Amino acid sequence: MRIKAKIDRLYDQPDSNLLAFASVTLDEAFAVHGIRVVNGEKGVFAAMPSQSYQKNGETKYSDTFHPITAPARDTIQQAVVAAYQNALEQAQAAQFEVAPDVPQEHDLG
Repeated sequence: MRIKAKIDRLYDQPDSNLLAFASVTLDEAFAVHGIRVVNGEKGVFAAMPSQSYQKNGETKYSDTFHPITAPARDTIQQAVVAAYQNALEQAQAAQFEVAPDVPQEHDLG
């Protein structure tokens, strides 16, 4: 199975474990959106899209998409985390770029 992952949006809130939202394309035939990139106790991981529902007064969550096998889950996980790390590096590099023709300060007096 060919899996392509991309980061749709980086999320930068200091009080949140949410790092980004991602999408994956499976065999160039099926797309999954709404994957959350989360910083958990064991490191960064991909959380599958889910929906919430009420049961006995409690809010529960059910994945709307999830891999059936451990190898498929690992492959998606690796692709999403690698895409996140790449997007983060690009964002950090862009913050430090200096435009080549920045006007210099001139003494007018």
